[in-house]
Amino acid sequence: MELLQNRYRLDGGLGQGAFGITYLATDTHLNRKCVVKELIWSGDPKMVNEVRNRFAKEAILLERLGRDSQGGIPELYDYFSENERHYLVQEWIDGETLTQKLKREGPQTEAATVHLLLGALRVLDYIHTRKPPIIHRDIKPDNIMLRRTTGQVVLIDFGVVKEVTHTDGYTMQTGTIGYMPPEQVVGRPTFASDLYALAMTAITYATGQHPHSLANQGSLELDWRSRAPQISPALADLLDRAIRYDPQKRFSSARAFALAIIQTLRLPASEANDWLAPSRSTNANVSRATDPLPFTQLSATQPAGGSPDSPTIPLVSVPSSPSNNPSIPPTHRGQPSARQPEQAGPIPSPVSTRLVLSLVSISLALVLFVGAGLLMWRMFTPALNQSTASSKSTRDESEGKTARPSQAPPDMVLIPGGVFRMGSPSAEDPAKPSEVPAHEVIVSPFFIDKYEVTNAAYAAFVKATGHPAPPGWKNGTYPKGKDNHPVGNVSWEDARAYAAWAGKRLPTEAEWEFAARGTEGRRYPWGNEFNRWLLNSAETNVGHTEPVGSFPAGATPEGVCDLAGNVAEWTASDDTLYPGSTRKLVPGTKIVRGGSFSLSGKYAAATKRTQVPPDTRDPALGFRCARDVELPPSKNQ
Repeated sequence: MELLQNRYRLDGGLGQGAFGITYLATDTHLNRKCVVKELIWSGDPKMVNEVRNRFAKEAILLERLGRDSQGGIPELYDYFSENERHYLVQEWIDGETLTQKLKREGPQTEAATVHLLLGALRVLDYIHTRKPPIIHRDIKPDNIMLRRTTGQVVLIDFGVVKEVTHTDGYTMQTGTIGYMPPEQVVGRPTFASDLYALAMTAITYATGQHPHSLANQGSLELDWRSRAPQISPALADLLDRAIRYDPQKRFSSARAFALAIIQTLRLPASEANDWLAPSRSTNANVSRATDPLPFTQLSATQPAGGSPDSPTIPLVSVPSSPSNNPSIPPTHRGQPSARQPEQAGPIPSPVSTRLVLSLVSISLALVLFVGAGLLMWRMFTPALNQSTASSKSTRDESEGKTARPSQAPPDMVLIPGGVFRMGSPSAEDPAKPSEVPAHEVIVSPFFIDKYEVTNAAYAAFVKATGHPAPPGWKNGTYPKGKDNHPVGNVSWEDARAYAAWAGKRLPTEAEWEFAARGTEGRRYPWGNEFNRWLLNSAETNVGHTEPVGSFPAGATPEGVCDLAGNVAEWTASDDTLYPGSTRKLVPGTKIVRGGSFSLSGKYAAATKRTQVPPDTRDPALGFRCARDVELPPSKNQ
């Protein structure tokens, strides 16, 4: 079997994301297991030197992170390049991710949740207070591991392979929908973003459910407490504070969050003493010149040497891989304690009592200081729901009016922004290779119609504006009994005019594909395998449209229906070439997505692009609308 560097044998795949492939491997020289990560990048010859240099710098920083983390971050053993393919070799963690533990055991106890929080906060305190400080930006159950023998919390996936190809000077948006706060979506992450993501991860750990399933679609509020009755109101209040919409109303630092848990739940004084001791995580030997792109540095208003409890600029947190906990407080080494923290009795010794009184005094002073600082540093920002994100439209407002995320428009679904690989690894149809090569795309948050526009809705537009009715409608009226069927026989201009009348717009093709695929990169809205019973396509043998929402099992996890089948859908986008594409452009055409009742399942794939002249009208061609999301402007800009 071929070896990388004549040393590393790849034993099997562990996973693949938009930016890298991870393998379980064996170091044949030392006869030990390890993890090999291969960077995915565009292969653009113009970027070869830039990618090579940045990869090396990031690898050096990652090596320092693991070396000084006291086990909270996997060690980097090696890094190398072969034929412009770049690899990291890291420590293999003998343990399981939180996701794996949840699948095996279900919702976790309060003691286990506290163990997770304090262990992960220790790692975050380490990376946030080192020099230079680092923001993880991708904390989630998949990116947190527990060591099998000690139970130590390990934070993994620091994104080295995620942003090494990003060279335009902007912060690439990474993270996982559901765990990522809104400020991170718009490229302004702060320390508070990591705390948000950790709190959302803890809620998932306690409920056993993804944040999407806990959100009230009407109000966009997170309703999780009833799903975790084992969590005390005291701890629940702390978690709710950590996921507030306004970053300035969350905890100001990992240390402040940890001390609040210890004090509120009356944990032993030794816990407080461990956190009140001077930080042991700072490494002054790492210079800013070696900061890798995958890590978000502090804003100019956040000095690297500032207090970890000082106010921070709004951050968006994103779920990330498990990582090692640099230092586990004494009572959290090994497996979680069996007792519930909130049931701890009074502190018996006078020394312990003095420690608690000191902790209370320090915490009170901290609250007063931070409160005063917040009042002076930032005006009050209305608290909206944490699971929304902002987007500033460059389009004419008449073709896409904005809506506040706390007021979800009727029959629309919020799609938080993020990064995904748009396109397919290979063209399934050689005659139409327009969906290759795959490439990273950043999408701002937006709303999208849950259903395709119906005959009834379009008829209201025709009546209100005098716009011509679609061909086939007799006397301007759609066929009887077809009220809730998707409208067809509309041109691109017809669709655009309806959207403008409705105060919306057509989705871009990137937005459409992101809504269908998510950050997971699904091939179809429901998953990666074609299933004729989940959509209205030629394989279903219906031969005509069906009422919108007739195939609920084929909806996306967010609840968007009929993105595959029923009628194909206009997008706002012209035909363009993907970066690196060698095909010929089809000038004067618009991109249509989604397949239809008359087309085979091949056209239902979420990556499939069809170039159609804008004046085309067909019974199997309709549309849905999108709308921008508005957030209050940042006061830090």
